[in-house]
Amino acid sequence: MGNVETHDLSPVREHERKELNLSRRVNYKQYCRHMNGESCETSLIELPWSIVDSISLYERMDVSFNEIYELPTELPLRLPHLQHINLNHNRLSELPESFGLLFHLRVVLVSHNNLRSLPKSFTRLVKLEKIDVSHNKLKELPEDIGDMEVLAKINVSHNRLRTLPESLGQSETVHIVLAGHNKLTYPPQSICDEGSEATVKYLKKYATKKEPKVNLDKNVFKRVRGNQLHSSVPNPQSAQAQYIQSQTHTTNTPSRIKTPLLPPLDASALDPLDLRDRITGLLYGAAIGDAIGLATEFMPVQEAQFYYEPETLTYSDIVRDQHRVRWRQGDWTVDFDQCALVLDSLDQWGGVVDELDFAKRLKHWSDHGFTELGDSEGIVFSNTITKVVNTPYFTEKPHIAARSLVEQSHDQTCDQSHDQCDGENCNGDVDILCDNAALSRCLVLGVPHFHDYQEVVANTLRICKATHSEPRCLAAAVMVAATVALLLQGKHDVAKPEELEKMIAMAAELARRQLTTEKQYKEFDHIISVTQFDSLDLTSPSTMSFVYTPLAAGLAALRDQRDYREIITDLIMRGGDSNSNACIAGGFLGCRVGYSQLPTPWITGLRNRQAEWLNAKINTLLDMMGIP
Repeated sequence: MGNVETHDLSPVREHERKELNLSRRVNYKQYCRHMNGESCETSLIELPWSIVDSISLYERMDVSFNEIYELPTELPLRLPHLQHINLNHNRLSELPESFGLLFHLRVVLVSHNNLRSLPKSFTRLVKLEKIDVSHNKLKELPEDIGDMEVLAKINVSHNRLRTLPESLGQSETVHIVLAGHNKLTYPPQSICDEGSEATVKYLKKYATKKEPKVNLDKNVFKRVRGNQLHSSVPNPQSAQAQYIQSQTHTTNTPSRIKTPLLPPLDASALDPLDLRDRITGLLYGAAIGDAIGLATEFMPVQEAQFYYEPETLTYSDIVRDQHRVRWRQGDWTVDFDQCALVLDSLDQWGGVVDELDFAKRLKHWSDHGFTELGDSEGIVFSNTITKVVNTPYFTEKPHIAARSLVEQSHDQTCDQSHDQCDGENCNGDVDILCDNAALSRCLVLGVPHFHDYQEVVANTLRICKATHSEPRCLAAAVMVAATVALLLQGKHDVAKPEELEKMIAMAAELARRQLTTEKQYKEFDHIISVTQFDSLDLTSPSTMSFVYTPLAAGLAALRDQRDYREIITDLIMRGGDSNSNACIAGGFLGCRVGYSQLPTPWITGLRNRQAEWLNAKINTLLDMMGIP
């Protein structure tokens, strides 16, 4: 065949040969219309002639969210090097028999189509590791599908299957089988609906035994300085000297105007450049934790294990389903949006923390999103925020609006009257107002005046109370901000467990002051003592979005001595409200290790528009702090 590329989609650069992306970008409303079978003029109904009539070297092809009804039989001849093919959300009723000639295929994604069967040649794909044929009309699978040499994961949920092949139970490589929502008699559908672990266990238990087979660098933040006192010697050493000099002349009026958040000389034990690295790491760590955490948000653990490979997980791997289609590849979500709202307010108001300005920004965001980042609407999952921002007087009196919501909830659910309620055992049904939606915004509140505990706590309460007034929310908020402040002070060697625990205890003492009952003290003390993710119930509906869950996950991450990527990947592969958990944990870890130590692919993979916007906000914050 030769290395010939005659089609008009030929790549320009070598790395672009890797993937041919013909998928249709859809927003949530377009997704719903597509799922309802509505046609779209921009959808492909067949592969372009330039692909069918030429030979190319692409290793990945994505044609998802189109209206392709048929694949050409000559596809293996035209794309002989394909390793990954995404045909999700099309109108395919069958795959050609020639599909089995795509010998290099490792991943086949063909969910949400109309497949009634798989071709017999399918089992000849000797390198195939993962198959997703969920949400089709399959009535049976090839009997020898479990004999495929390296097949590890298969998703056949939401089909019309009556039985699963016995070969799946005999396989030595298959370890994830998702088969929920079928009509199975073997294994029983009730077993398969419990998840992969129960399904695989049943298959292996009742499968006929077979004879064993005989086997023959660091990141550099682009610092762009704005208003500053100009140094006579343009090098980092002079910039640090200038910073130290400005700290010793805090009464200098021009200096204070330009650097309203300039910390005093003894504020931090960290080198100025290290302090910059930690602050930048805090914000980027939270942003990428949220963005990569979206991959498994609200997924059961076994579904997350099916879709993702922890060792190589990146933004391009995030599946586009009804939930995740709301965001573009490499975009952070509502959690870091909350943090960004506070950061934007700080930048615009010269470091002043003001709940009225925040309330106005939150109201605008909930209606429109960040319009400067291309949003057309705000995505709000928090019932608490939804109720509070829709209070008529929210932007004028946010604290009163939030407090009234708690009181109303208490009145509606408490079996006792206010006169009889002792506040200890009768809190009313206010847990629904204790979601985690306000927690991520508190990360950045640990930065201004990080050297002054009283100021950090006051600022945090001011912003948290704008939507979340319940004592447990306030305690969690203060715990987050105080932990960040102590990390920036750098007076504890957090690499030493005993020093880290001292630091956590100091933050906890500030947080406990927001609680009011012995029951609340015990609950809080238990949460902040969590040392590993295994101790957390991350997927239970009752705790998934509770305010203490991401706090506990963040502190457990901080106690973990692995690197950022390992910890965050471990956390999000456990599902639940994964991006909220990873946003807090990522912020803590980024503040501990610095921007320079964050995983480079996760930084560069963020959407350019968002990253540029965030860089400008961080640089303005650093300017206000006088940091080189």
